[in-house]
Amino acid sequence: MTKKCVLVALAAAFVCALASGPALADNEKGSAVIKGKVVFDGEAPKPKPLAIGGDQHCVKAHPKPQPDQGTIVYAKDGNTIPYVFVYVKKGVKGKYDPPADAIVLDQKDCMYHPHVFGMVAGQKIQITNSDPTNHNVHSLAKKNPTFNFAQAQAGMVKELAGKDTFNKEEVMVKIKCDVHAWMSTYCGVLTHPFFDVTKSHENDDGDKSKRGTFTLSGLPSGEYEVAAWHETFGELTEKVTVGDGETKEIEFKFGAKKAEAPTPTREVILSTEVESPEKK
Repeated sequence: MTKKCVLVALAAAFVCALASGPALADNEKGSAVIKGKVVFDGEAPKPKPLAIGGDQHCVKAHPKPQPDQGTIVYAKDGNTIPYVFVYVKKGVKGKYDPPADAIVLDQKDCMYHPHVFGMVAGQKIQITNSDPTNHNVHSLAKKNPTFNFAQAQAGMVKELAGKDTFNKEEVMVKIKCDVHAWMSTYCGVLTHPFFDVTKSHENDDGDKSKRGTFTLSGLPSGEYEVAAWHETFGELTEKVTVGDGETKEIEFKFGAKKAEAPTPTREVILSTEVESPEKK
């Protein structure tokens, strides 16, 4: 091979390396894990009841008072807090394509399910009405599309995709029902899949020790800023360095003031507890 051919081959290889380099970072997954729980530090506030009324279907669906999800603290389970959106706020590199499966948001018994959820920007959202009553779905997004449409009958489904879904990072997007003022849900839109929502009595599999816990798995090794967002208590952040195959455990402690790390205090276990659906 002549010197000229060698130079041409090397140049072509260099160009190919440049072209393929960024692709190697796309959808990068690792073996690192960040897990832990979110708790209230100090005397936990008592949950407030939702003002459910007017619509007879909604009233019949909830014969007992329902707690406002944004005020629930499991006092008998270590002051753990459900419905907290935990996500990697800084440190993620590379690009991540949205999953092919749609996020499913259901309106059932005049409540949104789930109450807090996350999605990768560009992912489809499927919104369903499982109630025999009229609902409407109203997005209060600031960076993403706003929408406000009705779903008047049980079984109605609307899928948002393409330009109609949430395509830009935004934490958090509130979605509410203008027909039933107590109905709301919150969506965290990220450009990566490293997020979770702390477990509640709705998905703890009967194990109360899981309440308030989260797991961020599949992370590449690196330094991250992890955030915990709650609709009432605000947002806390913590820096974490984690290596390949390593699991780091952290604990977020919310206090009475929003987005302020509380000073260490004596743990207080209260005698009150939110009644779980299985106890009704």
